[in-house]
Amino acid sequence: MEQQEDSKSEIKQLLGAKCNGNSKRAQPCCNPICSFSEQEHSMLDSRQRSKSSMKLCGLIIFYVMVMAVETIGGVKAHSLAVLTDAAHLLSDVVGFSISLFAVWVSGWDVTKEHSFGYHRLEVLGALLSVQLIWLVSGLLIYEAIQRMFHPQAKVNGKLMFAIAAFGLIINFVSVVWLGHDHFLHCHSYNPCKDHDHDHEMQELHPRNEESSKLVSAASSCSKPTNINIEGAYLHVISDLIQSVGVMIAGAIMWFKPEWLVVDLLCTIFFSIFALSTTIPMLRTIFSLLMERTPKEVDIVQLENGLKTLAGLQEVHDLHVWAITVGKIVLSCHVVLEPGVDQYEIIQKVREYCNRTYRIHHVTIQVEPCS
Repeated sequence: MEQQEDSKSEIKQLLGAKCNGNSKRAQPCCNPICSFSEQEHSMLDSRQRSKSSMKLCGLIIFYVMVMAVETIGGVKAHSLAVLTDAAHLLSDVVGFSISLFAVWVSGWDVTKEHSFGYHRLEVLGALLSVQLIWLVSGLLIYEAIQRMFHPQAKVNGKLMFAIAAFGLIINFVSVVWLGHDHFLHCHSYNPCKDHDHDHEMQELHPRNEESSKLVSAASSCSKPTNINIEGAYLHVISDLIQSVGVMIAGAIMWFKPEWLVVDLLCTIFFSIFALSTTIPMLRTIFSLLMERTPKEVDIVQLENGLKTLAGLQEVHDLHVWAITVGKIVLSCHVVLEPGVDQYEIIQKVREYCNRTYRIHHVTIQVEPCS
């Protein structure tokens, strides 16, 4: 923490000294550094990656334990439903391992060839994890249908119930382990905010109350910090629900061993349920890969808010997309009013984007008034 504060202090001193220059052309020195290479953001990302890696490692350990118990117990109990749960856990373990690798790779340094870093690998890792779930679920549904036409040995309902209960306990522990830390509290740092604070706030203040409310509302945001941790949380919740279902099926088979169809129906139902849980994640992945405007950004309100800034005549060619969850990028063209300093406008636009939607990486093309 001391090292972090020292680094933050050095940045503020260096940039603050430039901000205090007499020339107006020194003003752009206050502009935020690229968020993909800035030391402040790199330190924050490093802490987030470390926390994400720790949580994923813990989940892998928990799931390997349950998977081993369910595989052995499922074979002994002749329960396809228990083996289904074990197979889904196997796909989750593989998926978590891929996610862990993606989180590690996303911390690699930015290069000239990969100027946005390797954050998009998190999205590709999540996509591969979803594909594994679809593959395993499809195989289990096929096996369940086969067993309906070719019945096998009776299922040991008592053992099936006990194994599912063990899985439920571990899944509950996993939910507690993940907790609610997969959401990032929005904190921003601007090295220039301590210099001429009142003057800057007056210049930055929008020209109407509606935009002012937008700034206030958007400042209290909380967004997912990592798409793989978000996906892991969904997997754990779905596995917990599946364990409850297998327990119920086990209880029925305990008292009615001849009802073999209960085990098979349980397998089919929860395989389909596992498939359905991947749909929200697929939507997020599709939006990221198609570079859609993030759902937390209202681009119409953002554009209207920018137009209310003093000195701006027009905003066009506005594009907002995300490299990964929480890494939003913006580019736009702005037309200035006559006699306005372009460097001050650039600073105002960047400050506004940061304050409203936490967009740290902003590229602006300034056009003169026609």
